[in-house]
Amino acid sequence: MAAEDYKLIDEQVGLWGAVALLVGTALGMSIFIVPTQMAAAAGPSITLAILVSIVPMVLGVLLLLQLGGAIPVAGGIYVYGSRLVGPFWGLLGVSVPVLAVWSYLLFAAIGFADYLNGILETFGASVPTVAAVWALLGVFLVLNYVGVKIVTKVQIAFVLLLIAGMLAFVLSGLPHVETANYTPLFPDGEGQPFADGFAPFLLAVVTLYIPFQGFGMIIEIGEELENPVENIPRVLAIGMAIVTVLSIAIVFTLIGAIPLENMTASGELGGEPVEGGLAAVGEGVLPAPILLVVGVAALVAAATTVNTLFTSYSRTVMRAARDEVLPDVFAKVHDRYNTPHRAILLFGIPPILAAPFISQMDAITPPDLLDWLVVVVVTGIFIAFMIGGIALWNLPKVFPQRYEYSIYKLPMPVLRIVAVGNVVVSLLFTLLVVQSAPSALAVVLAWMILSAALYYYRIRAYEKKGVDLKERMALLHKHEQVGGSDD
Repeated sequence: MAAEDYKLIDEQVGLWGAVALLVGTALGMSIFIVPTQMAAAAGPSITLAILVSIVPMVLGVLLLLQLGGAIPVAGGIYVYGSRLVGPFWGLLGVSVPVLAVWSYLLFAAIGFADYLNGILETFGASVPTVAAVWALLGVFLVLNYVGVKIVTKVQIAFVLLLIAGMLAFVLSGLPHVETANYTPLFPDGEGQPFADGFAPFLLAVVTLYIPFQGFGMIIEIGEELENPVENIPRVLAIGMAIVTVLSIAIVFTLIGAIPLENMTASGELGGEPVEGGLAAVGEGVLPAPILLVVGVAALVAAATTVNTLFTSYSRTVMRAARDEVLPDVFAKVHDRYNTPHRAILLFGIPPILAAPFISQMDAITPPDLLDWLVVVVVTGIFIAFMIGGIALWNLPKVFPQRYEYSIYKLPMPVLRIVAVGNVVVSLLFTLLVVQSAPSALAVVLAWMILSAALYYYRIRAYEKKGVDLKERMALLHKHEQVGGSDD
């Protein structure tokens, strides 16, 4: 089937709907867990770490700004990899995110279950982890199946609740801030549970930066974004401002208002262990109603993450299937709901099937399942950004007109710095992260080898039919060529 014969998605996501999708992805549940975990490891130096992490964040945003503004398409990283780097790299740009998203969905759902039981324990109730995972993933699988407009309305409401919870923590914590808590920036480690030295600080920079990579979702939904050439930069600018201000506010309030021993002890919410959560470490300092609001906001944050993952990366699979790099069954758009329903099912079904085996997986994934899943997720994301950096470097050469007439055009020296910076940062951060769970890296590498084998099999199978898939993966589709010449 020719690429142009596939039905396109004609539902449109407006500016604020896209901002809500982006903010929900970039913040998500991690903002309620990661800062306290890093404070326990690195102490007050995380206030410097969050500021340093903005530098690679800006590099990533500039990459997305230029690529998304020059070639606004569905399934951005697959298209940029295949058209600007090479067909095989485009394949990795879709296969590795599939594994990462499965892991991220399971991570968010398990975190949701833990937080939910922490809150319910206050009322003497609990929910089986598997049931909570199934409920969260099932609800947003259905919502994404039936339409992106419903998804964006739900996301806007949830992001407002998420922001309300963050603001509740910050505003209630400000009266408790003591400037002495910010020093010494790098404690000497005597009698403290975090190691002396620079390593915890570096780990904090990496870990606090990771959620910012959620900005990448904006290049996956280009086909559905209203006026994408203009709105991609607007969404990135608004989203970056919201995420940056809130993240810095959370970190500085956390260190200034919450005693360090709260973060290094095993936190509880309503008697239930919640390792490192904002609601847990605030006990004894912040009012109980505020902690309840923060806990509920964390649940909502997990929901926003799941929601956006379904929405954005299903488009990547759909776009690759239009080239028939993946089975074309995933390129289908539902006649009634106007969604890539089969691609959505591809992301939703495996984590749901894996849920009953959570306890067994936890036993074989050191240091623990959640940390292991995070390593899989971030390794996949960093690989995608490395491919994106090379794609940005090649953009002026492969599609000179697209680059030359971009509304938001990076000067060539800046483009080169951004391209190299994203590759170097992603590589170095990957090496730092995988040290905690080498087996997770082994799984990602095995997945890449399997993907390569299936890719070359598919290339040869189509050659026998007289179809050159590599050539197909080198050219933009007709509807993607509108608004610019593709030399």
